[in-house]
Amino acid sequence: MARRYRDAAAKLQENVKKHLQTIKHEVSSSEDEEPFEQNVLDGVLQSYCRGGGDTRMLERTKNLLEEAISGRSITCLICIGSIKRVDAIWTCEHCYSYFHLSCIQKWSNDSISLRNEEHHGPIAVFRPMKIEWCCPKCRHSYGKDEIPRKYRCFCYKTDDPAYHPWLIPHTCGEVCGKRLSLGENCKHKCLLLCHPGPCPPCPQTVNRVCYCGKENKRVRCSAACWSCRQKCRKILPCKSHNCEIECHDGDCPPCNYTSLQLCQCGAEKTKRPCNDLIWQCQKLCYKPFSCGYHKCEKLCHSGSCGSCPHSGIRSCPCGSNECFIQCPDVIETCVSTCGKKHEDCEHNCPAKCHKGPCPPCLVLIEKKCQCSTHTRPLPCSKEFRCETKCRGTRPCGKHGCGRKCCNGNCPPCEKICHKPLQCGRHKCTTVCHHGPCYPCPLESKVTCRCKETFITVPCGREKHTKPPKCNLPCKIKYKCGHAEENKHTCHFGDCPACKAICNKTYECGHDCVATCHQNVLVVFKQVEKPATPWEIQPSKTKIVKLDCPPCVTPILVTCFGEHETDYQPCHTATRRPCGRECGRPLACGNHQCELLCHLHENSPDYPSVPYTCKPCNRECLKVRPEKCLHKCARRGCHPGSCPPCEILERISCHCKVTEMYIRCREIATLTEEMLSCKQQCPKNLDCGHRCKKLCHSGSCKDSQICLKKTKVNCPCGYLKKEASCKAVRNSEIQIKCDESCEAKKAAVKLEREKEEKRLKELELEKNRRELEEYEWKLSGKKKKYKEKKIVLNKNDRSWLHKYWVPILSIPIAIIAAIYYIFHPNI
Repeated sequence: MARRYRDAAAKLQENVKKHLQTIKHEVSSSEDEEPFEQNVLDGVLQSYCRGGGDTRMLERTKNLLEEAISGRSITCLICIGSIKRVDAIWTCEHCYSYFHLSCIQKWSNDSISLRNEEHHGPIAVFRPMKIEWCCPKCRHSYGKDEIPRKYRCFCYKTDDPAYHPWLIPHTCGEVCGKRLSLGENCKHKCLLLCHPGPCPPCPQTVNRVCYCGKENKRVRCSAACWSCRQKCRKILPCKSHNCEIECHDGDCPPCNYTSLQLCQCGAEKTKRPCNDLIWQCQKLCYKPFSCGYHKCEKLCHSGSCGSCPHSGIRSCPCGSNECFIQCPDVIETCVSTCGKKHEDCEHNCPAKCHKGPCPPCLVLIEKKCQCSTHTRPLPCSKEFRCETKCRGTRPCGKHGCGRKCCNGNCPPCEKICHKPLQCGRHKCTTVCHHGPCYPCPLESKVTCRCKETFITVPCGREKHTKPPKCNLPCKIKYKCGHAEENKHTCHFGDCPACKAICNKTYECGHDCVATCHQNVLVVFKQVEKPATPWEIQPSKTKIVKLDCPPCVTPILVTCFGEHETDYQPCHTATRRPCGRECGRPLACGNHQCELLCHLHENSPDYPSVPYTCKPCNRECLKVRPEKCLHKCARRGCHPGSCPPCEILERISCHCKVTEMYIRCREIATLTEEMLSCKQQCPKNLDCGHRCKKLCHSGSCKDSQICLKKTKVNCPCGYLKKEASCKAVRNSEIQIKCDESCEAKKAAVKLEREKEEKRLKELELEKNRRELEEYEWKLSGKKKKYKEKKIVLNKNDRSWLHKYWVPILSIPIAIIAAIYYIFHPNI
């Protein structure tokens, strides 16, 4: 039982959620008003607005385009439901209203079925009528063959147009192309994209004449008929006055002037309006006919009275006798039977020839009543109606006829329908009818909260329509009293929180700068964690008055070491370390305090904050004298200059051969002679000979001439001679070649030629042997080749061909050894 209950409850909850989601989806999809720029639509219709035209039709087109672009909900008047952008619709060609395609198909089929049933009854007596159905809104009639079968776009070019987010819903995105006017004057087509509603008036310009034909100018094709605003001046039908109104369309209005006019017979003359020229007086004509005995008895008329109606060929009333009679003779009735057929039946009149209409027919016949239930013999001219009440049903299909002797065409029901309409508020006020009732014709107002702004919607759509946006100020007053600071427009729900400043004075003397907190909505949540699901309590909200927050007015506060000054909130303002080093000079006079920011003197407000600087414990870091690399003799940092350095330094002489010991303080004052060892310089000159000077500084080549002997060769290198180094470096001595040099050159040249000749002969011999070997191979005569054995015995193989076996055996042995090492068990 518990399981069935849980299943039923779960199913019920699922249905409720599904229903809520459906309602939310319908409301959101129908009320999703997409914002659009008004100037975009104005720019599209800009060319239509200039230069005149039918502004009423243009405004109607603009309103329908605004409604389609803005995405506001459109209601189907048949089902009172929202028309979504992806729904198939049908549009009335007369009022341009939207309906669901399925709804209008059912509406039209039900209307035609109802019309067909009206002509079926107990007695089929009816006149042939054209069966039509009408638009639910404008009642424009459509034929049976005009029932919509397909979902088409507004321009009727595309069937089942697909929804596109960048196009107006239910459009194909192509050029409309409809004729802007059905008349013969305008043959232009609409150039807008497929759109709802009527096409705008034709914007083309044409040459047209005004109504009165006086002026000709270029005007809009949609307003081709125009008025020049001058007086018409056309001659009125009275032939006496002209039309005095502005240039107008159609016939001129009747003349408003009065004049003396004769009646048709000319007997009377009276003052009458010019627009009524033909009138009759109340006198009889009384003009004598040509017979001279009778007078015209017609009322006032124009023209001749005609011939006398009492003379000429005349017959008796029954038509049996004819004769020519002249006035004052009169023809009398004859003795024959009248014999004329009655107008209401097929019987002849049995009375004698008589003047005037025939008496009623008295022939007895079997007559049926109108309901064809009873039969009775009655005179032919008498109508037979029985007392039987009709049991048929009236066209509404609900109430009985109840009329006595009904002929089958029961009269329409005269009772009021009183069925509840789909809006759920009103009842049908029309005469009782068959089929569904028409939609509720009333409209309801959807108002904003202050009831000043409203929109009208079809009755029954109030709950599904988004209230209008009201731009009037909200009328709800704040409890805190800040009305001027919180002006906002009308809205639904709670008013926004008060944005005014509190401005209450703290004890410190500052004002509260927080927003108003006199009436604040506070949410109270459950603090303790519930042990069971039924102990869970929902959050509660309550409007309470809160205390002012701590004062946040900025105050200037200086750090402990007075390095910087910044602003701090009043409720937390206090002196703090800024985080920098103290920076005060220490007793040594060379360094600054490296402790973090602290007080300079003792303060009773901050007893735990140090107020003395840490003493300097560094080494002396003052700049040492030039060329001194030792530390200060005092070691620790001290004020004043450092004492002279007494440490002995070992310094080499200029030539780096001898070393000397000198105190560090005297190094800076050493001279050139004190650093010289007085021995010959061991360095060499650029020419390679040794310097002859004593130990000195700088380079040896400065102001020194080398006089040692060196050898000089001739250009060919065969002759040699000794000379001083200076003369050789300055190119003062040159040796020229003699005859012996030429003889040596000739001998060398001869030897070179002999070697070239020998090499050339060897090359020729080699080529000859290769040619003989080639010819021998081609001829095939191996026995005649004497050098065959010598060639075969030659061993021209390379060392790789000779020793490939031992070379290959070495890597094989190495591979076998490696394999044996890693696989010892094999």
